[in-house]
Amino acid sequence: MTFDQLNILILDTPIYAINGLLWLLYALMSILPALVSVAVAGVMMLVVDDAVQKLASARPLRDGRGGLQTSQKTSQIVTGIVLALWIVAQWGMGAPVPWIGAAMWIAGLLATLAVPAQRFSLLNGVKVGIATYALAVIISRIYLIYTAQIGPEQWAAMLGSADAAAQIIANTRANTTTVAIWALWLVVPLGYFSMLAQQVFLNPISLTNPLATYEQMLLSLRDRGGR
Repeated sequence: MTFDQLNILILDTPIYAINGLLWLLYALMSILPALVSVAVAGVMMLVVDDAVQKLASARPLRDGRGGLQTSQKTSQIVTGIVLALWIVAQWGMGAPVPWIGAAMWIAGLLATLAVPAQRFSLLNGVKVGIATYALAVIISRIYLIYTAQIGPEQWAAMLGSADAAAQIIANTRANTTTVAIWALWLVVPLGYFSMLAQQVFLNPISLTNPLATYEQMLLSLRDRGGR
């Protein structure tokens, strides 16, 4: 290797390194919403699902001899299914849809943590809402792909003329795209966040222990009455 080649290599190495870092950053940014969704879903499984599942599967024994705890993981499995459905739905989608889904996961987790007394209904609503949004994304993508594959000749065969087919194609694609954008960017997410707000503020919070569950409230009342 000559001196000039070595000099060029030394000068080009930082450029290659910077380009590699930029490529890695762009790749990370493209999957960052999915990573956020996976992380939030993991926390939900470990904290919220685990607490709900333990409470749902607990079986008290007779005569105050404690309780029997089963090891079912139904709640965690449902969360995993919803997460997998969402990852499939948002894969390859441009902003803001992946970020809207990530925000739905974050808001759902925060709501279930902030209002333990409403945890059962909130957790179910969060999963149903995210699954509904994922299905809406999948259906809209399938429909747009299907209509894009229908050629003018096929439309003309159905409508009778090439001019009518061209007009119908233009109007249909424009209207469908507009409806899909409004639904995915505003209507479905707004319904989800409205549901969360309604569930969070459905009942007044406890003035003595706002973060207590109904089970903890009942235990507190029983202990107070036994003194």
